[in-house]
Amino acid sequence: MKKLRSIYFGVLSVVFALTLFFACKGEGSGSDSANAEIPETLTSGRVNLYVDTTVQPIVEDVLAVFHSVYDRATIQQVNKTESEIINALLSDSASVAVLPRMLTDDEARYFEKRKITPRITPFATDAVAFVVNNKATDTLLDPEELYKALRGEPSTISKLVFDNPGSSTVQYLLKKANAGKLPAQGMFALKSNREVIEYVRDNNGAVGIVGVNWLVQPPLNLQKTVEDVTVMAVKNVKTDTTAAGYYKPSQTNIATGAYPFTRKFYLLNYQGKQGLGMGFATYISAREGQRIILKSGLLPEEIPPREINVRNEL
Repeated sequence: MKKLRSIYFGVLSVVFALTLFFACKGEGSGSDSANAEIPETLTSGRVNLYVDTTVQPIVEDVLAVFHSVYDRATIQQVNKTESEIINALLSDSASVAVLPRMLTDDEARYFEKRKITPRITPFATDAVAFVVNNKATDTLLDPEELYKALRGEPSTISKLVFDNPGSSTVQYLLKKANAGKLPAQGMFALKSNREVIEYVRDNNGAVGIVGVNWLVQPPLNLQKTVEDVTVMAVKNVKTDTTAAGYYKPSQTNIATGAYPFTRKFYLLNYQGKQGLGMGFATYISAREGQRIILKSGLLPEEIPPREINVRNEL
């Protein structure tokens, strides 16, 4: 499977390079071409990219580098909740999106009827993190207590704070807890991951739910706030690779499965053509994009190799 994936990305890289060559060749064709609308290719044109708010910071970082390399490309990042992105895809408001899951069979049937074959690119594994105020005396989380709270049962967790009722983290945890919907008591819905972190900083006793990327590589104006919260260690049972214990969402614990709340992120492309969406998917899943993800705290789909130059000195 890895060999086929390497061949696939190798072919895409060649197409990518050829497209860039001909795109650059066309730039010198005169002032008329400079004023004309840039055609959409793998490395040029315009497209909207709908992004799950959980991984908003890392996609912003990858896009910044992508735009610096391919200055004829304009990818507009639109940050939305999971439910909003699904609705946008099924109403033709979006064709390229970043989500922590693929479409269900019922959702995908909409595109099957239109004979659009999706291109699905996994590019990272994320962790759902839990944060408390720095004054909290208990920084250990038992998943069973979390599940009880999500089902509306008596629990040691009295206040759960999340970004939005339609967010992917809420849907993910409800499924894990085998709960149909959020209970009326003990749940606090805000508007963003930023607000969750700020709320936990100011309210002792609250447990906030955020994507780990917001904690490892937060926006500059949120870094001080992140320093004022503590990431909880989550209990996990013994597995083939780890011992039973409490684990934090580090890259190592995500990779080994020691941290129990992880999920894969995908770039879903329903453009139905070889456009800018495919170009960005190739970039984020190739070595350059995977290096950026590695630095973000998420686990890249493919660990970029480290090249070491060895000199023989006489």
